[in-house]
Amino acid sequence: MEAFRDMVKGWLGKTLLVILVVPFAIVGLESYFAGGGKVVAAKVNGKEILEPEVEQLVERQRQQLIAQMGPNADASKLDVQRLRKDVLNGLISKELLAQQAKQDGYLVSDATVYKLIREVPAFQDNGKFSQARYEQMLMQIGESPASYPAKAKQELAYSMLIAGLSQSGFTTSTEMARLSALDNQKRDIHLATVPAARYLGEIKVGDDEIKKFYDSNAPLFTTQETATLEYFTLKREDFIAAAQPTEDDLKALYEEKVKSLASNEQRQAQHILITVDTKTKDADALKKIQDIEKRARAGEDFAKLAKEFSQDPGSVANGGDLGLANRGQFVPEFDKSLFSLKEGEISEPVKTQYGYHLIKLNKVQTEQASSFAALRPELEKEAKAAKAEELFADQIDKLDAAVYEASDLKEPAEKFKLALNTSEALTRKGAAAGLLADRKVLDTAFSDDLLHEGKNSQGLHMADGSVVWLHVKEHAPAKLLPLAQIAPDVRNQLLLDKAREKAKSVAEAASKALNEGKSLAEVAAANNLSWQDFLEAGRRTQLQLPELLQTAYRLPRPAAGKASADILAVGPSYAVVAVSRVVDGASTLGPEVDQMRNVLGENRSQQEFTDYVRSLRESHKVKVYERKKESTEE
Repeated sequence: MEAFRDMVKGWLGKTLLVILVVPFAIVGLESYFAGGGKVVAAKVNGKEILEPEVEQLVERQRQQLIAQMGPNADASKLDVQRLRKDVLNGLISKELLAQQAKQDGYLVSDATVYKLIREVPAFQDNGKFSQARYEQMLMQIGESPASYPAKAKQELAYSMLIAGLSQSGFTTSTEMARLSALDNQKRDIHLATVPAARYLGEIKVGDDEIKKFYDSNAPLFTTQETATLEYFTLKREDFIAAAQPTEDDLKALYEEKVKSLASNEQRQAQHILITVDTKTKDADALKKIQDIEKRARAGEDFAKLAKEFSQDPGSVANGGDLGLANRGQFVPEFDKSLFSLKEGEISEPVKTQYGYHLIKLNKVQTEQASSFAALRPELEKEAKAAKAEELFADQIDKLDAAVYEASDLKEPAEKFKLALNTSEALTRKGAAAGLLADRKVLDTAFSDDLLHEGKNSQGLHMADGSVVWLHVKEHAPAKLLPLAQIAPDVRNQLLLDKAREKAKSVAEAASKALNEGKSLAEVAAANNLSWQDFLEAGRRTQLQLPELLQTAYRLPRPAAGKASADILAVGPSYAVVAVSRVVDGASTLGPEVDQMRNVLGENRSQQEFTDYVRSLRESHKVKVYERKKESTEE
């Protein structure tokens, strides 16, 4: 059980960290529906995966990828269609695993889920569960305290299935010995380069070829569009000195802290659950919980009754103890009853989706706020920051209005005493670093409003907290260079391309001759090659390029007295890679064998898991839909 706790705690924490890397606004579900009909992205054994869920995850992952790309990320380079396909396939796999886990009997109790949620670091402040932080984090991912535990419960159930699969792979000693022997294998490798430069003198390029290439590749000969910007920046720290909170501000902030602590009340309770399922009818479950209620109210020990009758596997061993819980942590019916009880009081039977519960409240824990005087330094600091934020926001609004009315930024800069800066001519790639390398700034600068209509931008909120306003001072459109200007460059490129093709054909002929049984000497003489020999080269021998060694070790074992060969592009030239002899290695496993076996076992487990998911998809009914029509059926 402890290993399972570690696994699911890690899953919850990692899932939340991934989800919360880049918070974003959740679009209302109704915006995805046309004419009141729901849009289905896929069906898994009849279970629908709706388009809103797919689009939500696509947007979340898109923003995470952009964040990982850094401040200069160009979102236009992301292949959103491929991302959508990957997301949808992931949701299908997830649903298949969830259904399989349920079929195989993997279950997680409510109590286990609630306890694990409380231990997730993302839901804690100073090492303790915080209801406010819990609700805030869930809000950012479009969840609620009422819906999230049920989803987490499902995910944890199939995580147990995944854990079993991911720990099943292993590698035998025989396999390890064979791998070690392969790692110690040696090969006689021979390399020869066919340089493209060798054929430059033989090749001619006509003016008609240059013109044809020029006409077919206009983007290659088009200058980049540029814009010269005027801009000024407003910074939050400029308002700290002017921020002077009043005594009333401090008292109001103190009252907010007191209310926040009061809302963070925690209750420790026990419960007894009688489930309603295919074996137990609703009336029978109700009758049983009512009989237990009578015994509890008559004074029998609640913990003993829970151990004897409760069907909640997560809490039965602890006498039904649920630990400390905040408001909103349990399903609504259970939560409402729990927070209506007084200490020591036992509830009436409570019906939830899981069956009938009997709840006993043992303890109410509240956190007392420190005195106003004790918190005053902290309050003054927070109030000053809040006041500065207020002044900062007010100045942004005033600047937005002034900039909107102005033809450029000169007058607003003078009015608000801000330094007006002028950039160098920028392409859409932007500067190498700094503000003018930021993708948000560049996308705005090269928008139609600024570029073609001469408008000023509204304030752009930057990652460092500052706000910047932009105006395009000068704009130079992209321009196709005249043929006469670039004809020499085109001629040189065509000469090199043709020479490279000639080098490739010679390398291919040499490789083919070797594979047909010609000797290294015969092939060298016929194709004007010079071999570099690397006798008994191991897998870690240093060649000019790692790809050369990789190519050599991918070649088949040659017959005695023969060679096997292939070619590899090396810059503008081609290399012929040949192997004339393979020397088998011996196993040299040492103390590191266990570590190697673990790594290989993990790799095999991952492959087995991938194969398992593929087999589920092949053996179950999965329908994938296009945006408007069904596309495939498996």
